[in-house]
Amino acid sequence: MRILFIFFNLVLFLNILVAQNRLAVYEVERPAGEAAYLDEVASHIVSAYANDDRFIVIDKANSQMIASEQDRQKNEEFIDGYIVQQGIQEGFDFCYYSKYLPTEKKLSVRLYDVAKGTVIANKFIPVKTSLIGKPKGLFLELDQALADINERVFEVRTEVVRMTEDKKNKAKILLVATGYNQNAKAGQPYEIYQLVEEKVGGKVLMRKEVVGEGEIKEVEDGNFSNLKVTDGNGDIYTILKAGKNLYLKHKK
Repeated sequence: MRILFIFFNLVLFLNILVAQNRLAVYEVERPAGEAAYLDEVASHIVSAYANDDRFIVIDKANSQMIASEQDRQKNEEFIDGYIVQQGIQEGFDFCYYSKYLPTEKKLSVRLYDVAKGTVIANKFIPVKTSLIGKPKGLFLELDQALADINERVFEVRTEVVRMTEDKKNKAKILLVATGYNQNAKAGQPYEIYQLVEEKVGGKVLMRKEVVGEGEIKEVEDGNFSNLKVTDGNGDIYTILKAGKNLYLKHKK
């Protein structure tokens, strides 16, 4: 019996190991002396994946990907090829390499698939600052971008676990699968949605249907929070009572 238990756990461990993606996160490329607060972006991305056992995160924030200013001035095709080649040499599956675009005042958050040799996600985040030069809403926008990438590329969604409080057939409080490990904070607003099948041209496509809104009331621990429903209480109650799944996405 003990041997079977050990064997089962070994198989489980190997399955997790095989399923893990090696994800490298590099520092943001930016002009020298400009937007220094963007140096925090890489560590923010690392922390978003560090506690997810589907990923092995390699923090490369202190390793400047492209050291030569001459290479920095080359076209995007050269830069993309350079990054993919680095990923192949170091055995990465995916690479995050972000770049600040000072003219547009935007941050380009790029995810590279090393095996395919292509950019598979590129999110543009507006970079706004206060009068004293502090970033405004940058990391909330970054969390939204990472959530979109996770859902589209890695099929990772933030789930509603269950309804913990209701009144008169209306949902009041939900337990949701996001916590400190996913950078959840009290007061963060979310849209609550369900996945609906739509038949288009002989194909079945999944569409997000927003059914309500809410905000984090309290972060319980690394993986769970309590969310207060602020809109769509009746629909959310009905959907959950029917045994259907609901998910969260950051509200812009």
